[in-house]
Amino acid sequence: MKAFYKLGISAAIIVGMLGNVQAAEWSDEQAEVWSAIEACNDHFREKRMEEVMDCIHDDFSGWLYSEPVPRGKDNFEKVGQYFLTTRDIVAGELRPIDILVYDNFAIIHYFYIEVMKDKDDQEEYNQGRWTDVMVKEKGKWRWIADHGGGRPD
Repeated sequence: MKAFYKLGISAAIIVGMLGNVQAAEWSDEQAEVWSAIEACNDHFREKRMEEVMDCIHDDFSGWLYSEPVPRGKDNFEKVGQYFLTTRDIVAGELRPIDILVYDNFAIIHYFYIEVMKDKDDQEEYNQGRWTDVMVKEKGKWRWIADHGGGRPD
């Protein structure tokens, strides 16, 4: 019950803090980039790793708060496969904060909340902030860099 209460309070605070952000009017370019972010995250949530990897540029470099050094595309795939075999993302939401588009690259800041279940059916609530850098090649937006992760309680 304590976890549920904590989840409810956190969600209410988040919605209150981000309410004005959602009111932003995105340009067509910004909306296209955000649509790519949502689609690639949906692939991950739905455990479609082949489609996820198609979202990752070959020169990708990402750095989670919890990692000592950045990781490349190969490590992203290994860790992603492990993650998806050990838990399910049962609920979640992405909230865009800022989307900057310059020709064929974009910088996207957003907040996420998610609920996961492990193999023992134990739920875990996570929230955090994320920055993605995407590059558009041959008409497709792909992650080339990212940084972020969960926030401590």
